[in-house]
Parts: sequence; structure tokens; C-alpha cells
Amino acid sequence: MSECSKCHGTGFVKEPDGSVHTCWDCLQKGELNVHSDKVPDSKVKI
Repeated sequence: MSECSKCHGTGFVKEPDGSVHTCWDCLQKGELNVHSDKVPDSKVKI
């Protein structure tokens, strides 16, 4: 992911009021990977 001026490469933007949201610029450019490689083990057995 390139260095974004809004999210600084994290994919998340923190607003002055403390709220956090997805960086819409990076999402629109297709730079966010919505699938994580680090999936936690949920210990669920099927």
C-alpha cells in the first residue's frame, strides 16, 4: 500500500472527534485487502 496522506498506509482514518473509519480514498483505489492472512483460531469444531 502506498503512503496515503489521510491514513498513512494503515487503511484507517482517525477523525478529530476520535471516531475511526476506513480510508475511502484507499478503498476506492483498490489498495485495501479485505481478506486477512492472520485469521485467529476460533476453536470452533464442525
